[in-house]
Amino acid sequence: MANGVEANGVANGVEANGVANGVEANGVANGQASYKLAICELFHPFLHGQDETSSPTINSHFLVYTLIDLPDFYNKSYLSEENSYRRYRRAIQLLHGNPLHPTIRDYNNVATKYIRLEIIQADLLSGQEEVAYLKTFWLRIVQRRWKKIYKERQDIVRQRKQVKAIQERQRTGNWPKHLRNWPLFKLFYYIA
Repeated sequence: MANGVEANGVANGVEANGVANGVEANGVANGQASYKLAICELFHPFLHGQDETSSPTINSHFLVYTLIDLPDFYNKSYLSEENSYRRYRRAIQLLHGNPLHPTIRDYNNVATKYIRLEIIQADLLSGQEEVAYLKTFWLRIVQRRWKKIYKERQDIVRQRKQVKAIQERQRTGNWPKHLRNWPLFKLFYYIA
C-alpha cells in the first residue's frame, strides 16, 4: 500500500471507479436507488456561491445539509441539527436581508418550509455538489389518500348504525345500496 492506495486500486474504501462499499457517487447501490434521511436546503447562489465549475442546473436543486443515520434518528439527536440550521437561516436574514433567488420567487418561504427531516435520494452533480431528490412526498400522498378512505369508512359505519339501515339489512339480508360498497385503498387509478 502506497499513499493510502492498495494494489487493487482501493483508497480508504473508495475504488478508483468511484464506487464505495457498493454505493456509487450518484446514490445508486447495485442498480437500485439508495434512500437516505437528510436535512436539505434549497440552493441560493448568493448564500452558497456559484462559479464556472458549478453545475448549470444547481439553482433549482436542494443541497444536502446533513445526512442522518439511523441511531441519530432513533434517539432524535437530528433535532439539534434542524435547530442549528434554523438559527443559521435567521442569522443570514438579519445580516443580508432577503436576497432574491434567480429562479424561485418565494425563496424564503420555501427555504424555511423544508427545514425538516426528509427521505431523499442523493446525487452528485458535475460541479461536485451533493444534491437531494426529495422522496418524502410519496408518504404524504399515501397519508392523504388513507385519511380520505378512513373518513369514508367511518361515515358508512355511522350510517349502518341507523335504525333504517339495520331494518333494511334484517328484511333483505343486504345493506341499503348506498352502504354496500366498502372503500378500498387504491393509490393509483388507471384511466382506460
